[in-house]
Amino acid sequence: MPFHLLFPLVSSILFVLGMSLVRRGITRGGSPWTGTFLANMWLAAAWSLVFLLRGEQADWSLWGRATLIAFTFVAGQVFTYFAFQFGDVSVATPVFGVKVVIVAIVLAFLAGEQIGGHIWIGAVLAAAGVGCIQAGGSADRRQARSSWRTFLTIVLALLAACSLTLFDVGLQIWGQQQGAQAFLPPMFICTGALSLLLLPWVDRPARIRGTGAFPPILMGTILMALQAISMAWSLSNYGDAARINIVYALRGLWAVIFAWLFTRLPGADQQALSGRVLLLRMTGALLLTSSVAIALSNSGTQFSAPAISNSPADESHAAVLP
Repeated sequence: MPFHLLFPLVSSILFVLGMSLVRRGITRGGSPWTGTFLANMWLAAAWSLVFLLRGEQADWSLWGRATLIAFTFVAGQVFTYFAFQFGDVSVATPVFGVKVVIVAIVLAFLAGEQIGGHIWIGAVLAAAGVGCIQAGGSADRRQARSSWRTFLTIVLALLAACSLTLFDVGLQIWGQQQGAQAFLPPMFICTGALSLLLLPWVDRPARIRGTGAFPPILMGTILMALQAISMAWSLSNYGDAARINIVYALRGLWAVIFAWLFTRLPGADQQALSGRVLLLRMTGALLLTSSVAIALSNSGTQFSAPAISNSPADESHAAVLP
């Protein structure tokens, strides 16, 4: 495995651990917005420190693009929340899995990158694997699904996937052009600034005091920030957004494995799973593993973002890129 793909691999594990902790805090009465806000604040604080320690004069020409990339990142988070809050979770999650395919499409048609056939196959298999794992996520899923709710869920999930795709591709192109160390600090500082708009929905300490919600949310958001730093660094420093997203999709596999391990712990609630659920989960795990193996089957292929100049003629290209 190429060295730079270890970053999304680590991020996929940290994401599952962090999200598990955040969900525990939410079940104890915390708001999802609190987790999003805190994670973004950790990112802003960490990269502000990097910005100060570097001691270099601010390059204000980067901040316009950094703000645009930060906006797509926060927009992706907001659309994800809306998809889960107002839509059907069992529909939204498989749609999110399609992001690996959308990334390949955007790289091919907007960034002008040559995507090999093995990457396309790996992306499709990864999306299918996520869908199978989510379909087997519950043994009993009898929620009413009206057509309008399903449509709303698909629209919101696609908006989230597209926003985060633009974030990944923007980081690959502008991050490589400007340099990760120069571009990431202003981008994440802007992310923190935009996240201040979420304050009206963030839990006040007095509200969750004594509920036990804050400690797991605190630890979970730190892990979520660390995985975001790892992903952002790999995208902006190495490019290869298509394969990075395929490896990152393994978080669905880790979620299944961790859930299975936790049910084997002493005192854990051992829930019997139906044969259909087990089959779907095993199929999804096999598809995800196969997607990574196929995507890495031609590791010698070099992926790099196309050169982008600062001339006005290129602004039309840059405008399409969070």
